[in-house]
Amino acid sequence: MYSTRRIDWPIGRTTGWQSRIKRIGQSTEWKRPGLIPRRDCGSAMLLVLFAILLLTGLIAATVAFVRLDVDEYAALNKQFRARLLAESGLAFGTNPQVQSQDTALLEQRAPDGGRFRVVITSESIKLNINFILANDRDDLLETLFDEWGVTPKIADAAVDGLHKYLDNQQNAQPVAITTQPAATTAQPMVTPTQSGAPNVQPTPSTAQPGTQQTQVLTAQFASVAEMSLVPEFAPVMEAEPDWMNFFTIWGDGKIDVNLANADTIALVTGVSAATADQFVKYRLGQDGKPLTADDRTYNTMDEVRAAVGLSPEQFQLVQNYLTLDSEIDRIESTGIIAGYEKKIIVVMNRNQIPMNYLSWQEN
Repeated sequence: MYSTRRIDWPIGRTTGWQSRIKRIGQSTEWKRPGLIPRRDCGSAMLLVLFAILLLTGLIAATVAFVRLDVDEYAALNKQFRARLLAESGLAFGTNPQVQSQDTALLEQRAPDGGRFRVVITSESIKLNINFILANDRDDLLETLFDEWGVTPKIADAAVDGLHKYLDNQQNAQPVAITTQPAATTAQPMVTPTQSGAPNVQPTPSTAQPGTQQTQVLTAQFASVAEMSLVPEFAPVMEAEPDWMNFFTIWGDGKIDVNLANADTIALVTGVSAATADQFVKYRLGQDGKPLTADDRTYNTMDEVRAAVGLSPEQFQLVQNYLTLDSEIDRIESTGIIAGYEKKIIVVMNRNQIPMNYLSWQEN
């Protein structure tokens, strides 16, 4: 058996290691590992706080970046969805069986809250600027400008400016030289192509077989907006800010009597405004509203002549500028979702197979 024994140290006496501990405690801090001197605690605390602030800033910046990226993705997704809706509406609008009054087909809403609306109008209700200038119907332009409040002198200068602009463009066109294999006859009156697309037309000429034929190309306006490049046309644009809505470059230049408004009917036929109003009211039917079930149409030119009250001789002068149906249509399809809109505008002949877009615009 081991026994324990109590050791009583003499009072007042210390061992060697107790003396050393006492001296160290009096002179400095404990020198054990992991203990930091008091004078360094403040600096360490500042470093820790700085590190915390730095990490907080990095985290906040990362969160903001991720949120911005998510918002941008959501916006792009909405824009893409709006375009899909516009294309869906365009699929209905380009169908030749769908008419302007078929609102159930042209205005639809999707389960996700998106929707589209389609508007079908005819290019044949507008004045074809190339057709008018090519056939020297300057009187139509002068009368129209006069209705807009343009003085006759400025109106004449504007019309002359349009002709001069095309003449300068024609002089800049290259001369086409081709070998003529056989005799040809004179070309018909200069008009836009039947497909509706604007182009340059060769002037009438004859040539002997086996000889070279020189064709001078006739310039045309490639777009309605190009008319604004004519300096003399500036006062007209100032007088009527919406002047572009009155002109087109598409189609054969004829006005659709079943779609044109009273002002256009009066302008082209030369009848009074009251006669043109009655002409349009007949089309609207008993309810007097467009695009309804009781709308009526003019089916023959004899009906048109009788409605406008012109003699056969008078009507013969304007008949070539009128048509009973529209050749070229404008379809505007707008997709809408969560405040985002996408509009697609196409110009085309809906009755032509295969389908051919003459113009495609997105905004």
